[in-house]
Amino acid sequence: MDMTLFEPIIGHSRLKAQFARLIDEDRIPHAMIFSGPAGIGKTMMAIAVASALVGRPVFRDLADREGEPLAADRDDAFYVAPVGAMLKVDQFRQLQGELALQGEAGQRRVCIIDHVETMNTEFANRMLKILEEPPQGVCFILITDQPDLLLPTIISRCARFHFDPVGDEEMRQGLQRLRGDGDFDEAILWGGGIVRTVLNYLDGSGTDKAHFALDFLTITAKHACPYAKWLSVSTALTDKETTEILGWISLFLRDMAVLRSGAGRDYIRLKGYIHEMRELLPYWSDEAIFAVSAVLGEGLEAVTRHVNVRLVWDYVCIRTLQLKGGTI
Repeated sequence: MDMTLFEPIIGHSRLKAQFARLIDEDRIPHAMIFSGPAGIGKTMMAIAVASALVGRPVFRDLADREGEPLAADRDDAFYVAPVGAMLKVDQFRQLQGELALQGEAGQRRVCIIDHVETMNTEFANRMLKILEEPPQGVCFILITDQPDLLLPTIISRCARFHFDPVGDEEMRQGLQRLRGDGDFDEAILWGGGIVRTVLNYLDGSGTDKAHFALDFLTITAKHACPYAKWLSVSTALTDKETTEILGWISLFLRDMAVLRSGAGRDYIRLKGYIHEMRELLPYWSDEAIFAVSAVLGEGLEAVTRHVNVRLVWDYVCIRTLQLKGGTI
C-alpha cells in the first residue's frame, strides 16, 4: 500500500505497520473498532485506512462537512458522525440505502462511524444485524473514546485496535515531519501524549480545560467549602467542556498515582505539572485516587447518555469529597 497516506498522522507506528501488512495481504477485517483517548488520531487513521482500501485519498474536506447526517466521498467511502449529541437511526438507514446500491465489480467500500458509543438502541440493533451478515466488499470502522459503552455483541463481531498516547520521541518526530524544526518540548510536556492537545498548545489554545481539572483537584483538596465553590465554577460548563475536564482530571489522578509509586519521570504524561501534583499528593490516598477515577468514568458515561451536566458535576463532586474524606 501507499505508506504516504499515513504521513499526516503523528505517532502510532506499530498500528501503521499492522494496517499496511493487513491491507497488502488482503486480510483486513470486515469490521474494526478503533478505541483510545479523544484527540489521539483515531479518525485520521480510519481515513488513511479507508483511502488505502479504496485506492485514493478520501475525505480531504471532512472538516467542512460537519453536521451532515451522512458524508459520502463518491460511492465507496462513507462517514457518519453524531448529529447533535448522538447517532440516529435515520443516519443508519441512509447508509444502508447507499450500501444497497450496486458498486463496480470488485469495488471495496468503507464505512467510518465516529463516536459509535452515542448510537441509540435502534441504530445499535441495525448495526448488529449488518455486522452479522456483512455486505460483500464492505468494511466498517467504528471509532470510540469509550468502548465500554458498546454492546458486547457488537464488540465480539469486530477486530479491536487500541490507540495509546504517543511517546515523547515519536511525537517530536511527527511534529518535525509536519511542521519543520522547532522547539516542541513544552507542548509535548503539556500534551501528555494526546496529539490534538499538543497541536492546540502549539497553536495557542487548548490548555484551559486542564486548568479546570487542576482547579477541581485543588478545590476538593483544600477549599473550606469545596462543594459550593466547585458548583459555582462549573455552572456554565457545556457537555463537551465537561467531557474534556473529566478526562483531564482522570489524567492528573493517573499521574499522581504514578508519582506516588516512585516510577520514573518517563512514566508521567503531564510532566509540566509535576510540581502541582506533588503538592496535591498529601491530600489524596491511593484508595481515593483509584476510587475517584472510577467515579469520573461514571460521570463520562452520564454525559454520553445526555444527563444534565449540572447533575453530573453534583454527583462527581459529592462522591469525590466522600471518597477522599473532608468537608463537603
